[in-house]
Amino acid sequence: MKRVYSKVMGVICMAATIFSVATSSVNVSAAGFYNPSKSQGQTKTTTQSRTSTGSSTTTERKSTSGNKTLLTKEKETVSKSSYLTSEQEKILAKLENDYSKINWGVQYSPKDMDGIIISVSSYMEDTMPFLVIGITNIYNDDVTFSATGYAKGKSGQEVADISIYETAIRPGNTIIKSVYCDSTPTGEIQWDNIELPEVYETSAYATGDWTFTTDSDGYYMVDYSIKSDDYMMPGYVTAVLVDSNGNILDMAYNFTTDKGYTVSDSIKFYEKEYSRRVADVAMFTNPLIED
Repeated sequence: MKRVYSKVMGVICMAATIFSVATSSVNVSAAGFYNPSKSQGQTKTTTQSRTSTGSSTTTERKSTSGNKTLLTKEKETVSKSSYLTSEQEKILAKLENDYSKINWGVQYSPKDMDGIIISVSSYMEDTMPFLVIGITNIYNDDVTFSATGYAKGKSGQEVADISIYETAIRPGNTIIKSVYCDSTPTGEIQWDNIELPEVYETSAYATGDWTFTTDSDGYYMVDYSIKSDDYMMPGYVTAVLVDSNGNILDMAYNFTTDKGYTVSDSIKFYEKEYSRRVADVAMFTNPLIED
């Protein structure tokens, strides 16, 4: 597996960001709501054991940050803006993936798509701002998610084009994308189109383990292993470093076309110290069954 992209974080911009919502009309899905009490194979997350695959997540933190000295000063957390119903909030609270590890600035559903949760956060890489978008499926069935739009800046100007296409997001799972912005985003996204096309692939039930440690040069890294009873391809495996308030400090990911019942590799970060203490790692992936 090759690391195709890694971001290094400087100072987070969430505290100064205004989170609001703008959506246009979208197509409707006929699927029912996700029931967390059923065994759907979503990602499980605990503080000491957890995995991050398209299904179940059990990650094991076997080591710490070594001899690093981390800053402990915390910044003010962003105030959340939720446009969700109480039923949606309850479903999100019961999910066993790493969704709740992140301090999302705004959460909402597209019109007539109550089973799709769009969540938005942000962070800075040096002086470059990034918008982070999470798409969570709380329907009972796999969904293909397709959307285009643009992120807005403080004067309402377009600061980034957004295009997301993800096949077969598993019930109870979240995929996340980061988008570079020309200037600081407000968190508002103007969606030109959001659709749930016909699903032609199938998500894999999977579990995984990860170890958060440092390499010989003192850089953070996550060793992970994803396992499934199905012959799968994990695709993107994303690791997100967060502080104790859930604010994003850094993101890095691997993309792999490797296939099998077990896929293992490492995700490396290229920063030794952050402006705040690294408190946890959130892992995301959405493996698909391969024929």
